[in-house]
This record gives sequence, structure tokens and C-alpha cells, in this order.
Amino acid sequence: MGALTFILLESSLERVPREIWSHPQVVKSARRYGLSPKDMLLDKSLHYNAMAQLVEKWKRGRPDIVHVTLLNILDTPLASEGLIDIYIHVYDGRVFRVEPDTRIPKNYERFRGLMAQLLEVERVPPSGRPLIYKTHDSLEEFVEEHGEYILLWERGRDSSPEYVAVRALYTGLPIGIGAFPRGDFKRSTIRLSSERYRIMGGLPLKAWSVAGRIVYAVERLLGYV
Repeated sequence: MGALTFILLESSLERVPREIWSHPQVVKSARRYGLSPKDMLLDKSLHYNAMAQLVEKWKRGRPDIVHVTLLNILDTPLASEGLIDIYIHVYDGRVFRVEPDTRIPKNYERFRGLMAQLLEVERVPPSGRPLIYKTHDSLEEFVEEHGEYILLWERGRDSSPEYVAVRALYTGLPIGIGAFPRGDFKRSTIRLSSERYRIMGGLPLKAWSVAGRIVYAVERLLGYV
């Protein structure tokens, strides 16, 4: 069996956009951390008022979603066996791979610093063997290499975590999970998927809950639990 592959789609992960660098809230938070505004991650908990002028503000500024989801996926028996591959599709369209042996910082502020560095130099650590690094400039490029993905979507066909797990293992297709707080996928993101399912009756589950249910279903199928 190959690895179970996840791609976190349209992840709410980006550096502070140029248009709000001078906003007092951004300037204040940058001074607090001893950083330039351009070197900070956009974070709703720090930049809520500044984000009011941003396009799609409801989908942005939530790096914590990626943080918690990665912690949940990587802290599993399946991941410890090297049987999970993870990709992160970020707000500007780039796609990054997370090596299976990556230890994500549990401290959120350390994670934010790591992600800001990743978005700047496109790999971490900057030298030596990279643990997280850019693989594609767009989701279209990712699909050209990996094939279309199985999209978990609130408007998809009713299914179960077990069925989605079997489909992923049988086809080898990645499973796409939205890693943004509100709103829907872009049409292009939906169009690039080959199968679309919703689990738990379409309940608006968090990304980490969805991923956890799929991983657990695979572990049950393979006899890990």
C-alpha cells in the first residue's frame, strides 16, 4: 500500500499583505515581536481590525487551522509508520510538502515564525535537508503530477470516513480538505477534484476533525486499532 495523501486546500496561511503594512494594529504587533510587518503571518487574532479592508477577509488570517491539523495528523500511528504524505496549498496558490518525520512545533508562536520563514524562502530549514518545502507553484501543477483529488466538501455526495478511506487507498488519489475558516472553495478548486464527498451528514467539521476521522478509518482498515 502507498501512503495516504492529504492536501490542505486554500489554507488560510499567508504573510501580512502590503496594503495593510501601515495599519496601526499591524505596526503594533510587528513591534511586539521585533519584526517587519512584511515578515509576519497574517493572523486574525492580531490583525482583526486591519483585515477589514482585505478581499475575502472571512477566509484569511487563520494559520492556527493548519497548525492544529498538522499536529493531529502527524501524531498518529499511521504517520509514525511513514504512511501519510501531507501537502499544504496556501492562499497565494503555492503547494508545499511536509515530510512525514517533521516535528511541528506545539507552541503556536514558534509555528507562526516557521511558516513565515517558509513562505519567504520556500523551505525550512533554510539549509540542509528540508522538512517542509515548495513542490508546485499552483494547484494545477500539483494535479498534473498527482492526479485529481478526492474533495471533502459540505455539498458533496453523502459518504462515510470509511468509504472515503477505501477510495483513497484503492485509487491512490490525494484527499483534499479545506483549511480555511468560512466560505466555500473556489470554483477552480472544485473543478480539479474527481470525486466529491461529505461525511457526517455535511456537518461543518473543522479541518483537523475531518482529517482525524479519515486517518482513524484507515488505521482501522489496516489493523492499527
